[in-house]
Amino acid sequence: MNEKKSLNRFAHIDTLRGLAALYVCFYHLALLPNPDLGVPYWTRQIVLTGGTGVTLFFVVSAFTLCYSMQARSDSPNPIYDFYVRRIFRIIPLFYVWMVISLIRDRYIYGATHSLGDVLLSTFFVFNLIPGKETGFVRASWTLGVEMLFYLMFPLVFRYVTDYRRALSLFLVTIVVSRAFQYLLVYLPMSDEQRGNYYYFSFLHQLPVFAAGVLSFFLYEAFIKGKEVNRSWGIILMGIFVFLYDALLSGKLKNILLDGLYWQAIAYGCLLLGLSIFPWKLVVNKFTGFLGLISYSFYLTHTTVIAAFRPLYSNLYSLEFPKTFQFFFSAAITVTAVILLSYLSYRLIEEPGMHLGRCLIRKKNASIHQADSVSSIETKLLKENPPSPE
Repeated sequence: MNEKKSLNRFAHIDTLRGLAALYVCFYHLALLPNPDLGVPYWTRQIVLTGGTGVTLFFVVSAFTLCYSMQARSDSPNPIYDFYVRRIFRIIPLFYVWMVISLIRDRYIYGATHSLGDVLLSTFFVFNLIPGKETGFVRASWTLGVEMLFYLMFPLVFRYVTDYRRALSLFLVTIVVSRAFQYLLVYLPMSDEQRGNYYYFSFLHQLPVFAAGVLSFFLYEAFIKGKEVNRSWGIILMGIFVFLYDALLSGKLKNILLDGLYWQAIAYGCLLLGLSIFPWKLVVNKFTGFLGLISYSFYLTHTTVIAAFRPLYSNLYSLEFPKTFQFFFSAAITVTAVILLSYLSYRLIEEPGMHLGRCLIRKKNASIHQADSVSSIETKLLKENPPSPE
């Protein structure tokens, strides 16, 4: 199989992106309406853990970046290619949502955002500023973290070359995260502000990306190109279920690691398990489609939930079982989000990615042309050396 054609087209990778976005959507659907939507008891614990979908997305993102960088290592200018692809993948849609947020917040909620806030979001540095770490675009805190990781990723990939170094990176980033937590005590802020800043901060989330890097190098060493019995995939998914259940019950909280990092380990097991055994119940066309539009889905879903609050209120005022009320609300919300996300994917994301590819091709063509001219000049000099003066 041609690796470049398969690049970023792992079905299970698209699936996990889609499931991550969907899981976060269910989480916000339960908590964002005022009052909170009633969640049926039998699924409450699972739904209210939906914030871990962000952890899954970060793990998958780091894994994909490693695969992409490795597969394109023969490019004339891989670092340039990497940053251009990331910029034109992320920025166009985010800037559109910045404009939408400014207009919506001003005319619907009567809230304005300062020029400083706009500049912090424009350059994706809001995560570095205490009190501004979440940005003003809803759910954009993840992009503030993601873009900082993109900034350092080529350096990480240069020195982390196997699963042993990747494991070292994971452990070192945990130490750095804890050290950062202790240093925050000296900042003049309340305990609540300090807790919020630490949770959303890049350094706190960095070990999650390191877990994704470790997942890639484990895949590279033990799975890629090898005949791995699918029972190993089932075992890894079983470990995920075990860890996930322990997380739900609180049994892993603060045992050796921050609960966030147990989430990363659990989702890393799920990723590797599905790479060996892409279970059709999980990996299918629908979940793959959700993965395709997951970025738009993520930025769109909170606005749709806010707009549908009156609908939820009317539905919950009727005498229906709570299970029907919640999942009917979820079905309506997800349907609307999918439609809007597909439109923004086709109208904004695709043109942005196409422009990025065009710039890369143009840059690489100019490099090839310069190399050709240089080789011709060298050949001519060899055939016709200059006469001595």
